[in-house]
Parts: sequence; C-alpha cells; structure tokens
Amino acid sequence: MYQIPTLKIEIQDMQTASSASAVATRPRMTFTYIKNEEGLFVCPSCNVTKKNQSTMFYHMKRHQEEFSHVCKICDKGFLQKNTLDLHYQSKHPERAKKTEKTFRCPCQTCEFSSLTKGNTIIHYLRVHCAEEIRQIMRQEGKVYVCETCQKTFKNVCGFMYHCKGPCLPCEDPKKREAILSIT
Repeated sequence: MYQIPTLKIEIQDMQTASSASAVATRPRMTFTYIKNEEGLFVCPSCNVTKKNQSTMFYHMKRHQEEFSHVCKICDKGFLQKNTLDLHYQSKHPERAKKTEKTFRCPCQTCEFSSLTKGNTIIHYLRVHCAEEIRQIMRQEGKVYVCETCQKTFKNVCGFMYHCKGPCLPCEDPKKREAILSIT
C-alpha cells in the first residue's frame, strides 16, 4: 500500500472548568488517517476504504466501540444522537419522542412511509422505477456500476441514491418530479 504523509487529527472534547471564564480542554481520541494511491482513506484495523475523512472517522470510531448515545431500553449504542432518535422511533415507538415528521412515498397508490428521506427515495426507486433502474445498473461481483456515467458503488443503496440524479432514464417526467418532491 502506498502511504502518503499521514494526517493526524486530534479530536478534543471541550469541558467547562469551575470558573465561568476558563475553559479546559483534554484530548479525547486521536486518529491517524492513511490514504492509498487512489486517494482513499484506509482503515488501519480492517483495510476498508472511504472517500471522505468524516466517513472514515465514524468508521474508525465504530472499531473502538465507544458509543456515546445508548438506548435505555435495549442498550444498543450509537455514534450520533440523531441515529439513536431514529432507533427509538423505529424499534421502541411507544417510548420515542412524538414527532410528526415522516416521509411518504409520492405514489398515490402506495402506503409506504419512512422516518428518513433517504429510505423513502430508495423505496420509490426500487419499487416504482424498477424498470429504469434495470436499464442502467450492472453488477460486477460485489460492485454496482451505473451504465450512464460508469460510476461504481460498493452497495445497492449507494447506487439507488445515486440514481435520483440525472443518470436515471425517466421517460415520464412525473417520476422525476416525484423523486424531487420527497421532502
């Protein structure tokens, strides 16, 4: 593996000292980021690659199993509070904070709704644009390739989310409008 000069990023946790004007900091964790010859960040624990440093940060944090947001019902841990909130809404709705925000499928005959916009978009593409997706999706082993732009994806969800853009061949302009209307 080609190793460019590593980026060493220290994440600090700000703690307020007893005096209101003084702020003390202590290092919380340090990660060393390594890039390969393609410019992707490489995890030193499992060699998985990520395009963005922020994505690699959360990936590496998962290896440490240091979850700062824990479900009080089932003890499952999460890296981000938003993910814990979604967990409560989907797995423990009786204990979740009441929220009116759900994302509904724009197809009038479909009953699908989701807690996240991304899941609703992927549902719409999988179910209501299946024929168009088949026209442009090619699978090569564990990689999905967009026939329109030749971009590759490691999972089908990434490919589907990509398809909400200009690569999807929509004969029916209402389908493109429906994808954009999911808000």
